[in-house]
Amino acid sequence: MTKATTFCKVTGDLNNGELLFRIGKWKLLIETNRYYEIKPETGAVKRLYKEKLNTICEESKHFAHGFLSCSAYCREDQIHDMKLQIIHKLESNIQTYLNELEVNQLAIQRQYHQLQLAGSPGEN
Repeated sequence: MTKATTFCKVTGDLNNGELLFRIGKWKLLIETNRYYEIKPETGAVKRLYKEKLNTICEESKHFAHGFLSCSAYCREDQIHDMKLQIIHKLESNIQTYLNELEVNQLAIQRQYHQLQLAGSPGEN
C-alpha cells in the first residue's frame, strides 16, 4: 500500500428502528509487516493490526434502550461490502437476543403457571 492509502472506519448504528452508517476517514502513516499506523483528520494515531482489517467488532456490548452498534476498519473501496457485512452482523445479534428472550419468556410462563397451581398467595 502506498502513502496515499485511505482507510475508513465504517460504523453501523441501529437505534429505535433506524439504521445509520457513519464513515470516518483515516490516513495511512506507516505500514509494517504486522500493522498499519493510521490517523484520522483530527485525533490520535491508532495502530491497526492487519488481521483486524475488515473484521467487525461490536461497539455495543449488550442491547439497551433500542441501540446496537458495530464497526470495522476497511480500505476505502470496501465500504459498500463492509456495510453489508455490518447489516448481517446486526441481524444475527438481533436474532440471538430474540432467541434468548423467548427462552426467558418461557421460563417466566412456566414459573407463573406453577405458582398458580401451587395455591394461594403467601404460601412460598
